[in-house]
Amino acid sequence: MTRTIRTYIAVTILAIALVLVGGCTPAATPTAEPTTPAGTTPTQGEVKPSGTVSVCIDIQAKTIFNQFIARFEEKFPDIEINALYGKDQNALIAANQAPDLLKTGDLYVVSQKDLFADLTAYIERDKAAFKPEDFYPNAYNSLNVDGKQLALPSFFNVGLLYYNKTLFDESGIAYPTADWTQEDFISAAQALTKMEGDKVVQWGSSTVLGWWGEWLIHVRQAGGDWMVDGKCALDTPEAIAGLDFFFQRTTKGQYKFAPSPTDDALGGFAGGKTAMEYGGHTGLWVSYNAISGFNWDIAVLPKGLKTNVGAEFAVDAYGMYKESKNPDATWEFLKFWTGTEGAELMSDMGRPAARMSVAETVKAIPMEERANPKSIEALFDAVATGLTLPTDPNFINCTQQVVQPYIDKMLEGKLTAAEAATEATIKANEYLEANK
Repeated sequence: MTRTIRTYIAVTILAIALVLVGGCTPAATPTAEPTTPAGTTPTQGEVKPSGTVSVCIDIQAKTIFNQFIARFEEKFPDIEINALYGKDQNALIAANQAPDLLKTGDLYVVSQKDLFADLTAYIERDKAAFKPEDFYPNAYNSLNVDGKQLALPSFFNVGLLYYNKTLFDESGIAYPTADWTQEDFISAAQALTKMEGDKVVQWGSSTVLGWWGEWLIHVRQAGGDWMVDGKCALDTPEAIAGLDFFFQRTTKGQYKFAPSPTDDALGGFAGGKTAMEYGGHTGLWVSYNAISGFNWDIAVLPKGLKTNVGAEFAVDAYGMYKESKNPDATWEFLKFWTGTEGAELMSDMGRPAARMSVAETVKAIPMEERANPKSIEALFDAVATGLTLPTDPNFINCTQQVVQPYIDKMLEGKLTAAEAATEATIKANEYLEANK
């Protein structure tokens, strides 16, 4: 694997991790059952919440979140937000110093359920103003465990087709549309791949390496999936077909419009020499817009081998630590953060809000007044075809430690898609069985 690609993988995964983690790894499962649950019953009456609320936030988001916190404290002067910038949430939990608000998401909340207070009573009390029905249902419901609403969504990611408008314009190729098929994607990607002698100087599409961000979409769009009924199912004909397409895109396969692990990725999509990226991540929007002259946009994903369903839908969320010493003030901040005003602020920061009313507000902005991506309708349209990831607590480790090495070998041309899928499935199911 070339240094350029290794660097690109590291930078991309780090950037996405920082976005998803928000300054701290999502809360670890506690080693012992907490004692008396706190915060499950809101204070009744006219008592105004006060005191300090603590929360971990990524140090790189300090400037943005300082503005967010200032807005809240202006409205609620009796509540002080203690932003633990750069602190490790798991370390604080282990040291019995857990913050009042804990970072989580749809992928983690089931395995972390013992850490969180049930927010149902608070939501019921304040539902007229809070409007829980305004959340995208798949975002909100993904955080409900055993009938308890353990967290609330702050923003979301959904797989999209990212494209460099400058490179499309230079080649005279029309931008992607919602009715693109896989054939349209292949045709455009091949036309957008440029060579100088035997050297690629522009890729038609990137290859998302090192994690499931792209290959799982192709598997699902082919009619397969990673996990079915608690077991790895990558060895089905449908899943194998999806993995094979992921391989055939590369220089070692049939279509040759995307880099293999040994090719120079030219900095990936953000490098300005790659026309498209399949899947991508909304958490990278702010960094894309910080690149001078980078004119990019989004479209819904093309239909895959069998369906257009399969984009990853992931939720970034926060919940209340069940032993919070200041539950009413914590709820007030969480309610603001995930409420309409907070969602509007998140949207202004370049992070897609999980509230449908805010989506309508964003879509009402005239095209010429929007920052990139200008085709923001594609983001909200893609929610309907997005799928969440398995909530099995072993999913991440099993995928990264067991399955991904076989995907890498496939991309290197050392295994066929069928061989990689078969071997990965056997090993993954052994891992899942051993770690029940």
